[in-house]
Formats: sequence, structure tokens, C-alpha cells
Amino acid sequence: STIGQILANVLNCDFLDADDFHPQSNKEKMRQGIPLSDEDRIPWLKMLRDVLREILVARKTVILGCSSLQTHYREILRSADPDYEPGSYASVVKFVLLDAPAVVLAARLEKRAAEGKHFMPVTLLQSQLD
Repeated sequence: STIGQILANVLNCDFLDADDFHPQSNKEKMRQGIPLSDEDRIPWLKMLRDVLREILVARKTVILGCSSLQTHYREILRSADPDYEPGSYASVVKFVLLDAPAVVLAARLEKRAAEGKHFMPVTLLQSQLD
């Protein structure tokens, strides 16, 4: 989120945090320490795709902070590009991997949770990374 916001500022565009788009049921599951399933994630990713598509059709740039850690999750987001051909990887939607050790991610997540800025407990981090 921090890097995404900085990048958006540099590019003079909006920043969206995908976590803000989770339905309350997903947030509640995560608060309880229950990992999300594809059944939980896919509708959320499709909603993000639709939001991105509206922005792309308007010929605007946006930075989306999203843990789209699986290939098929990224395919859903790539398809926000109205001209995208599935499986081609040729999309105006681009991905940046921020690679950090699990211990660094855990510290950041604990800090945000303690500040009331995130709903996911650090105990779910490993399921995200897996």
C-alpha cells in the first residue's frame, strides 16, 4: 500500500487498495483467522477487474495494490483490458512484484493491525504466501 501510493503520486494517478473492496464477509473471515478460498476471492477479483476496466476505458492510469499471488488471479485482472486475449499476457494491465522476506511482511502487518489499519491477523500471512 505504501509503495503503491508513492508510485501513484509519482505518476499523478489514483491509488486503489484492493482490500477496500473486500465484502464484509471476507473481512470477517480473515479477522477470525480463516484463510479465504477461491470461492471467496474470485468474486472480489472480478469486481476489481470491473473497476479497472472502467478506468482503462476512460483512458486513465491507476495503481492497484493487490495480492494477486496466483496466475489465474492475475489473468482475471489482466482481462480488465478490453482488448486482452486470455493467456496471451499482452495486456495494458501490468504487475509489479514487491519481494520482501516473510519476517518483514509480518512486522508490517502486525504494525498495521495494531494501528487498526488492517483486518487480517499475521497468522494468515503464511497461507497468503503459500
